[in-house]
Amino acid sequence: MSHDRGTSDSDWIVGFHAVLGALTAGRPVETVWLQKGRRDQRLQRLLDAARERGVATRWVPRGRLDELAGESPHNGCAARCGPVQLARLEEVVAAEGRPARLLLVDDVADPHNLGAVVRTAAGFGVDGVIIAGPSAPPLGGAAARAAAGLLGRVPLVRATVAADALAQLRGAGYWAFGADPAGSPVATVRPTDRWVLCVGAEERGLRAKTRSQLDETVRVPMAEGVESLNVSVATGILLYHLCCLWTEAVGQ
Repeated sequence: MSHDRGTSDSDWIVGFHAVLGALTAGRPVETVWLQKGRRDQRLQRLLDAARERGVATRWVPRGRLDELAGESPHNGCAARCGPVQLARLEEVVAAEGRPARLLLVDDVADPHNLGAVVRTAAGFGVDGVIIAGPSAPPLGGAAARAAAGLLGRVPLVRATVAADALAQLRGAGYWAFGADPAGSPVATVRPTDRWVLCVGAEERGLRAKTRSQLDETVRVPMAEGVESLNVSVATGILLYHLCCLWTEAVGQ
């Protein structure tokens, strides 16, 4: 089992929301590129945020940004971010008896989905995201773009084996939910104030070893003829129920 502290690779991110998010979320930013000749409110906002952080800025031709961004829309800006500092699992475990909520992503290979899931987790204020499995992509590139600069907003943990991480969390009093099409509708599940939600890869879902450490499975009810949602969309709906609709029920 490995939950050691480490760092992700540094990488370029492009797009207004991604760059602004990186500057305001506290992620290390090495430099910001802005499109030469543009003077609009968005770029001024980025310029102000960079100056406030003491980050160097550079005005570059649009062609440089086009080349850097490839097919991604850059909105006239890009930033090179330093490595994301990874946490240890022990650092995201809440003290005994306190409300706690975590998200575990089991072997999700698509970087866009991983980034979107991290962004959603940050939006709902979860205590941390555990990224497990051999297929987990790096946190730069597409994952960073999909996270819209919020990789530094929520603690991230790398775990080699999801089941081992779950065993440790259950030992610390967490109730382990797993997203599964055959699970109970999430709205019917008894609320609890200390939980971890596990989501798996789209095609195969949670792995058997991961399932062995679950306490309960939950699902998003679907209309007849619709099998499933994108993993990031489903995660958002499940987290909304667990984080928001349960708040009053468990007295948080």
